[in-house]
Amino acid sequence: MELDVTRTVADYAVTYPPSKRVFEKLGIDYCCGGKKSITDACASKGVALEDLAALLDAEANKPQNGEAVELDFATMSLAALSDHIVRCHHVFTREEDIRIQALLNKVCSVHGGNHPELFEVQKIFGEFKNELETHMLKEERMLFPYISLMESSFNFGMPRPPAPFGSTRNPIAIMISDHDKAAEMLDEMRDLTNDFTVPGDACVTYRTLFSAFEGLEKDLHQHIHLENNILFPKAIEMEDGGTISDAKALQEQACGVHEHGHEHSHHAHAHAQGHSHGHAQAHVCGCGCEH
Repeated sequence: MELDVTRTVADYAVTYPPSKRVFEKLGIDYCCGGKKSITDACASKGVALEDLAALLDAEANKPQNGEAVELDFATMSLAALSDHIVRCHHVFTREEDIRIQALLNKVCSVHGGNHPELFEVQKIFGEFKNELETHMLKEERMLFPYISLMESSFNFGMPRPPAPFGSTRNPIAIMISDHDKAAEMLDEMRDLTNDFTVPGDACVTYRTLFSAFEGLEKDLHQHIHLENNILFPKAIEMEDGGTISDAKALQEQACGVHEHGHEHSHHAHAHAQGHSHGHAQAHVCGCGCEH
């Protein structure tokens, strides 16, 4: 693959989703740090551009081995994309936060004497969990329903509906700042645990805890990527121009919620629970139906 050095990491993550697996392996941040050029990102990790190109080629030629093909989020309606984020990533985050909190409390009580860093991890995670919950509620109750309503209004030739927060840029800037803070707290916890390395005296619960942390971190990368690099830029573009690039009239194309409602991913079990936090109550997709 010939790399375009003028493009950003986020550009590659959006237009070539398999690149995210390569970025994960190399420690290249494609969500919060996605605005870096591919050249700068490689330089910061000591990776030659030629080596990255080779890894991307290898990823492209790798057999799927039964893995589900990622949905085309870049062309999905914004109503469908926000619905996917809530049903899959918000539900998963809430479930894992509760699970990790219980595991962390148990591990601290048993192993805290030999590993005092666990108490600092416990403190940071408590703040991380509370701030993420507040963040997700703001998206579900205010920002996402408004983006869906704005999209529906434009698709049916209506003016942009009034918003209590003015431009969507205002809440979006706050959401991105929240993402940055969440990523920083995860980095702190990773540093305290030597990259979630399990010590020699670790029990099964200790190992399960660190595995859960890594799973939450991986999911959060995808979660933030979908918002920072796709949903938010397209919402701003829609607001500025009254339209959205690559969008079609919804009379000609399904909105995507119906087609993609059951995700082929490890989050599929969350589908039935996604409405419990208020998002769907005010959620109107582009085709006018309610979910």
